[in-house]
Amino acid sequence: MSVIATCKRDPDYFKIWLEIFISSYEQCLDVDFEKPPSRPDEVPPVLTLLPDNILQVLRHQLLQCVQKASDGLEPEQQNLALLLLKFLIIICRNLSNVEEIGTCSYINHIITMTTLYIQQLKSRTKEKEMMDHSQAEDFVRHSLAFCESLYDPYRNWRHRTHFSSSVSTGSSWAPSRGEGRSTKQLRSPLNSFPSFTVNISNKP
Repeated sequence: MSVIATCKRDPDYFKIWLEIFISSYEQCLDVDFEKPPSRPDEVPPVLTLLPDNILQVLRHQLLQCVQKASDGLEPEQQNLALLLLKFLIIICRNLSNVEEIGTCSYINHIITMTTLYIQQLKSRTKEKEMMDHSQAEDFVRHSLAFCESLYDPYRNWRHRTHFSSSVSTGSSWAPSRGEGRSTKQLRSPLNSFPSFTVNISNKP
């Protein structure tokens, strides 16, 4: 049975599946930009090994979140949106998946939701200061990691930033062998990618 059919019969099943998958590859998220990037012990699977129609399901679920986001997402919907984003980050940690994910419309949906969250955070009133905005802040932080996974999959910017910082502070940290090289040297598959501010094809 396809994932789409299962989700229609039991929407909670997909959420549970996402939570289990993400917990198995939690190390791949690595969204702490204050620290040098870490290497996951286990590389996520290629897309062909994931359940059938998973990309269509992701696109459909993300689109629903975007459509509801302008009116304000319920906590449960916010949690689902964050799970979807984490899943995308994880599968992009396998560089074989980056090009296909980058040519889909996920980045458009993520940028739209991130913009809405930032606007909400910027427009906080004194009354809203008492509200819990951790979910919104968490989504924005993970959206940056998703952009990094698409447009700087080797995380050269982070390597250079932390290497420069370690040199200025006298730290002994330095990129390990194979790290910190340019994407040209590592033959990045993203050479022809457009900027994420431009409309990307709506291929699911």
